[in-house]
Amino acid sequence: MKNYVLGLVAAVLLVCNLSFGTTASANQVFTDVPATHPNYHDTLYLLDKGVISVNKKAYGIKDIVTREEVAVMVAKARNLDGTPRATKFKDVPKSHPNSGYIQSAVEAGIINGYEDGTFRPTVKVTRGHMAAFIARGFTLPQGTKTFKDVKVGATSYTAVSQLAAANITTGYPDGTFRPQNNLTRGHISAFLARAMKYQESLTSMPNGMMVHFIDVGQGDSIFIKAPGGKTMLIDGGAKSAGDTVVAYLKSLHVSKLDYVVATHPDADHIGGLIDVVENFKIGEFIDSGKTHTSATYEQLMTALVNYQVPYSVAKIGDVIALDGKLKTQVLSVNAAAADNNDASIVLKVTYNKVSFLLTGDAGSEIEKLFAAKYDVKSTILKAGHHGSSTSSSSEFLQKVQPAAVILSYGKDNDYGHPHKEVLVNIKQIGAKAYSTAEEGTIIVQTDGNIHSVSAKEFGVPGTTPTPTPKPPAPSGDVNSGTYVIPGAPTTFKNCDAMRVYYPKGVRSSHPAYAPARDGDKDGWACEI
Repeated sequence: MKNYVLGLVAAVLLVCNLSFGTTASANQVFTDVPATHPNYHDTLYLLDKGVISVNKKAYGIKDIVTREEVAVMVAKARNLDGTPRATKFKDVPKSHPNSGYIQSAVEAGIINGYEDGTFRPTVKVTRGHMAAFIARGFTLPQGTKTFKDVKVGATSYTAVSQLAAANITTGYPDGTFRPQNNLTRGHISAFLARAMKYQESLTSMPNGMMVHFIDVGQGDSIFIKAPGGKTMLIDGGAKSAGDTVVAYLKSLHVSKLDYVVATHPDADHIGGLIDVVENFKIGEFIDSGKTHTSATYEQLMTALVNYQVPYSVAKIGDVIALDGKLKTQVLSVNAAAADNNDASIVLKVTYNKVSFLLTGDAGSEIEKLFAAKYDVKSTILKAGHHGSSTSSSSEFLQKVQPAAVILSYGKDNDYGHPHKEVLVNIKQIGAKAYSTAEEGTIIVQTDGNIHSVSAKEFGVPGTTPTPTPKPPAPSGDVNSGTYVIPGAPTTFKNCDAMRVYYPKGVRSSHPAYAPARDGDKDGWACEI
């Protein structure tokens, strides 16, 4: 009786939308959301936040949701006013139980009505519609990731790519997003919970640092927001990526860049910086000093002059005053390098226990030089030269010992980046790899002690070690000393290796016999 009363009290409290900690169990509340369900934790999170409440035994996790339900959930997630009031829709009167939430969602620009003055609360919602509602309801970064069924220019592309950039969705395993599919209650719960958590992450580390590895295709562009709020942009991709970089920075409400760094003058690093110079106030432009005769380089230099941007050339050992809590040091740069890549500015940015090593396109010989002079051990490594085998040598990676390696390259590029040798090197040191080509923009967030990566780990293809073959099943007596196992080796490194196949060794007539293994010269090698 006592347990029954306690359970009844708990249920009543939940109905009243009181917040419970994560010790509450969703399957104690909803019969169709067991702890093994993929949306279990998301549902529990929404319960804790008061976005959903308990008014029936089953949640209806597989049910298709309506415009009314999505509007109410997003409005509650945003803490909008739910007080019943008049709306502008003839099918949502003030007496409608959710009129307040629907009107608030409309006023916040999250959802719109139809031209005939209706809201149509019972119309079913698709995954594409859901992406738009969440993208409008939360501050999400500009995205660049595409899916097989959501290409650039598609109606839902902007919203879906924003969700992908915030790691709210990764799509289906077959590479699709399926924007036309109806939205289930389980899916909206998952998407909404992740959007809320992403929003919380932006303020959960008030003294935190965020490093954005922007997806610019075949190129590099890295945006750093320091703990104190100052900003640095390192490279801008090719000229074709300029609009992408500018749009992404503006989506983060960036109006000024304290520092812009051009690691070296190759077009896939500096081309997009032309648009950046034309769209943002820049405190200081830091260059490698390596000149180039390309039209892209000349256009960038002209833009710097036209916009009167303060300009300096980096020197090895320079410490850039990005933030008092950070050490931002130049480990390598060479204006006189014969090769543009080897002129690259290499930066190490350290925030307490977490550090980032950003190597531009520096090759293996340059890696060896600065690794001999500086402590290169770092938490996060941006792989040199887009994952080319000319960089990221095994010796270098052993010294860096990164927890994560970011690979910035374009899908199906003409260079074959990233090269298999580099992927093998990354795997051998036990680091996690992340790919902008696969995941779009990747965001690393840290408070100086721990870090998080807003992307799914890159399943490095073609690097799984070939398993050691098991000995073929014998059909004769392997202890006879004369039986030869078909397909078995005839030479062995030592007796232990031989005994895997022949537990009691072999006689002198056996093809695997070796006099060196017959210590007592009795005609048996490796006998027990």
